[in-house]
Amino acid sequence: MTPTGAEIRQALNLKCASLGIPVSGNFELTPRCNLQCKMCYVRMTPEQMAPIGRERTAGEWINLAKEARDAGLAFLLLTGGEPTLREDFAEIYESLATMGLSISINTNGTMLTPEIRSLWHRLPPSQVNITLYGVCREDYEHLCGNDDAFDKVMDALSWLSDEGILTHLNTTITPENYHRWLELENFAKDRGYELRMTNYCFPPTRRSGCDTCSEFSRLTPEQVGDLIVKDMLFREGPDAVRLRAKNLDAPLQRGCDLDVGDPIRCLAGRSQFWLTWDGRLTLCGMIDKPATHPFEEGFLNAWESLRTQSSSIRLCPECTSCPDQKFCMNCAAVTYSETGCFDDKPEYMCQVSRAYKDALQKLADNL
Repeated sequence: MTPTGAEIRQALNLKCASLGIPVSGNFELTPRCNLQCKMCYVRMTPEQMAPIGRERTAGEWINLAKEARDAGLAFLLLTGGEPTLREDFAEIYESLATMGLSISINTNGTMLTPEIRSLWHRLPPSQVNITLYGVCREDYEHLCGNDDAFDKVMDALSWLSDEGILTHLNTTITPENYHRWLELENFAKDRGYELRMTNYCFPPTRRSGCDTCSEFSRLTPEQVGDLIVKDMLFREGPDAVRLRAKNLDAPLQRGCDLDVGDPIRCLAGRSQFWLTWDGRLTLCGMIDKPATHPFEEGFLNAWESLRTQSSSIRLCPECTSCPDQKFCMNCAAVTYSETGCFDDKPEYMCQVSRAYKDALQKLADNL
């Protein structure tokens, strides 16, 4: 059987991880956004950005991308905030695309201007990931403070479909849209989109404390556990639920793993990196430590330093003997975000694991 593009990319990432080659990266072009989503982990206004740092110029991003490409970068995600909000987004995108990089975009889909559409028609991205916050104008008004955004997203999806650009949908479930999860799933399914549903909200450790538009709000552990198994039933059917209930050792799908006594097994700091809007090279976008400074010390030096620092990270000793560890969704980023360090126990995630197990057994018994 011929492997898919995703399988080839995963194999390449794993091979590069064994060699320490930064084949996949994320450029966080800005923390600014035109929406005011309540769960956002990074959104800032220019006034809030000023004490922290400055957005890097188009020239700086382009030059650093050349260094990263020469070090092995092949797959690049442009994200934010809202990356298309930058006036020089087209300049940055075109320069990176003509370097031979495979470029994906994270966007809310509300700012695909005629200039961007013309550019993507000529140089289409490999993939566009649009964050879906609801299925109607009222949902967007409630969660994002902008009801016009829904119509703009629908128009963007229609245009991307006409262009034949691969598009995926992302969504984050919060107390405000918890009752809408099935409608979101059906919205995507009915239109032929893949939906990546996030039911765990990281504590906003990177967000400015004075950002009143983003009061942190997330599901209870019981709601997370319940939603995991309900969504499992929707996507995989009752047989999958019964099988998982019989074999609770079966791991949930996740992108990060970290065991006590072992180095990071996920790809962060091994073949993947995140570069923040103010110029810090980090393991992932949810945490700000460890960090190096590639704009000052050069990309390759910063990457090697980050690899060295990440190799010493270990999790809480209690996690190694926990009976729920095989299906716990904990990782280095979760632990640090929840506790402020890498080797403490993230109680919220422990509660999520127990809630998932209880919800799975209950649902399986009732099928």
